[in-house]
Amino acid sequence: MQELKQQAELPTGDPGTTDPSEQSAAPAETGCPPPLAWVDVLADFHKQADAWYLDRPNYRISGRTLGCGPPLYLLNGFSGTHELYALFVWLMRDKYRCVLFDYPAAPRRKEFTLTDMADDLAAIADTCGDEKCRLFATSFGGLVALTALSRHPDRFERAVIHAGYAHRSLSRLEHLLIDAGRKLLSRFPGRLRHFPGRGAIQKQNHRRWFPPFDATRWQFFSDNTGSTRLAELAHRAAIIRDSDLRPLLPTVRQPLLLLRCEGHGQILDACQQELADGLPHACVESMNDTGQIPFLTHPHRLAKVAHAFFENAPETQAVSSPVQSNNSG
Repeated sequence: MQELKQQAELPTGDPGTTDPSEQSAAPAETGCPPPLAWVDVLADFHKQADAWYLDRPNYRISGRTLGCGPPLYLLNGFSGTHELYALFVWLMRDKYRCVLFDYPAAPRRKEFTLTDMADDLAAIADTCGDEKCRLFATSFGGLVALTALSRHPDRFERAVIHAGYAHRSLSRLEHLLIDAGRKLLSRFPGRLRHFPGRGAIQKQNHRRWFPPFDATRWQFFSDNTGSTRLAELAHRAAIIRDSDLRPLLPTVRQPLLLLRCEGHGQILDACQQELADGLPHACVESMNDTGQIPFLTHPHRLAKVAHAFFENAPETQAVSSPVQSNNSG
């Protein structure tokens, strides 16, 4: 068995330049929790979370663990690091031992598949001594979660999947762009912040839902996602292109909560409905006025929804023979 090793605390996020005392906080409405100052929370997250790494064949996985209680493993989305979950985890830490990590870069001469990522998740659980785990996943992480739920049904007992999908239909142009991008970006060390027009697209899709009392939280999101290497994004896009988990859905017997949020758009809404129709033990909940990244824009509401599901989801019997996912990414 491989050893999960502690590492020195090296914060990877930029806590911003604004002093927390200078941030204006809107008064909380009656019955509403006070807003979180992300600068303070992220700093305390870095101080209190146990940093670790796990050496796998040809690559290393790095992450953090915070909290106590049943293990809750969080899977990142398409871009950004595990630090985007810091506010959400801060609210969950008293009830769950939250395990976060970043997807490693694909080693040379090998490309990650969803199967590899699901097996990495099981390996982390092995080294942490967790026989049963709960999952929270967003967007791309939902593909990893579905694969893990099918391949390791006795390990992962329930999951919340936000903005999930089992298959994304891409246009011929998108297929060509992915192929061309992977060839070009394999030799180009650029990051998402260098992509032309990226800032305008992010603002159009997400900015309106960020809290007005803390403008720096938007900058944190922009800086964090902007640090993602373009080559890694191209590889994940290829995984999405080549994946079709719809045949797996009937085999996933664990209870799932499919979380929908405002702003997902018609294509993603249709993908989420496909999940709801194909998964035998899935329920759906909608969160209005939160935007597409509620773990950063409205962490209190998300924590309340996730905790209610994890504590009240009915027990179901897991299948004993998982089906291989159709993924060659």
